[in-house]
Amino acid sequence: MLSACDTVYVVDPDESVHDALTTLLQSAGVRVACYRTPEAFLNACAMQRTGNCCVLLEADLPGVGSLALIREVHAQAPEMPIIVLASTTDGDIAAQALKAGALDVIEKPLFGAHLLDRILGVAANAHYATSL
Repeated sequence: MLSACDTVYVVDPDESVHDALTTLLQSAGVRVACYRTPEAFLNACAMQRTGNCCVLLEADLPGVGSLALIREVHAQAPEMPIIVLASTTDGDIAAQALKAGALDVIEKPLFGAHLLDRILGVAANAHYATSL
C-alpha cells in the first residue's frame, strides 16, 4: 500500500461504480468507503480521518450536488484532494469543478491502471504539499 493514500472516499449514486472502484483500489491495498449521496458522505465521515485520503465524486450528484460538496469538503478539510468523475466531456463541468477546488476531473468510463495512477498521484502530491 502507498502511504500517501490510506482511504479513498467514493461519492457516486451508481453501485457498479462503487464495486469497480472498490475492487481496483483494494487491489492496491487502499481502503475504500462508498456513499450514494453527498449528505450520506458528510453525515458518515464528517472529514474525520486517520490517514491521508482522497475523495472521488460523481460530477452530477443528487441533493446538494458536486460543486457544493467540493466546497464543503474544502471548508472542513482544505488539504483533502478531490477528483471528480465526469460522465460527459462537457468542458464547463470540468472547469466548474476545478474552480470549486477539485484537483482533477476524470472522464468515465474509468480504466484500471490509468485511473489508479491518477488517484494515487493526486493523493501523493497533496500529501507532499501538506507535509512541507
